[in-house]
Amino acid sequence: MLSLSYLLLAAAVNAATVAAAPSPAPLKEIGHVKATAACAELVLHANTAISSALRNDAVVGDTIAKLQNVKLDGNPVTRRNNLQAMGDLAKDLHGRAVSGIAEVKKLREIAAKSTDPVQKKELKDFADELGGALYRQKKIAQDLNGLLATYDYHEMRLSRDDLTNSGMTADDSQVSNSPQGSAALTNSKKTDLRYDPGSQPGKGGSVFNPTHTDTELAQFAAGDFMQRVPDITNDEALAADHAEGAVSGC
Repeated sequence: MLSLSYLLLAAAVNAATVAAAPSPAPLKEIGHVKATAACAELVLHANTAISSALRNDAVVGDTIAKLQNVKLDGNPVTRRNNLQAMGDLAKDLHGRAVSGIAEVKKLREIAAKSTDPVQKKELKDFADELGGALYRQKKIAQDLNGLLATYDYHEMRLSRDDLTNSGMTADDSQVSNSPQGSAALTNSKKTDLRYDPGSQPGKGGSVFNPTHTDTELAQFAAGDFMQRVPDITNDEALAADHAEGAVSGC
């Protein structure tokens, strides 16, 4: 399994490589255009998608910082508060990404109807690149939710082990009396919720991994997400390159 230090080093190398390349225009909202209904609609969808991506950039940064510094082993109140905060970040990131992707879909529809061949191509390229950034942000949110599901499973597994060690059976516990709880226990072997940055994220493996603490798993996830940031930045930069052409004629 890859160590956290290796992941952080790889992320730094990737970031340095991107930084060494020529700097394209930064992604920013589109300014004033012609006061026509068609132009106003185009810019509204474009700026809403751009705003979603830029705001999510900040949320991704907050998420990485939280994962790097979070404490999940020890005080149960601190653990629950931290898990709640991480869940809020995942919900915020996912919701805004989905909203932005919906705006990108509308931009593609406008591009398909355009009679200007230059704008048609530029607008589609703009939408595709911006959509790529938003999709990557959405994937981070989904993987963060997967990590939180792993933590929930760990808590349930530990609770069941405590019951077994105390001589109680699952039928004696409130967990087994909950339809969701009993289903999760029954189907645990069929569920792949492990977060393992040593392999491909979200792929195969055992859910319950006592080798690493939950705090260490959070740090592994932070390193993984850091490695994805340059690709998001690159997508946004390429979108910025097509922004002017996307609104040509406006």
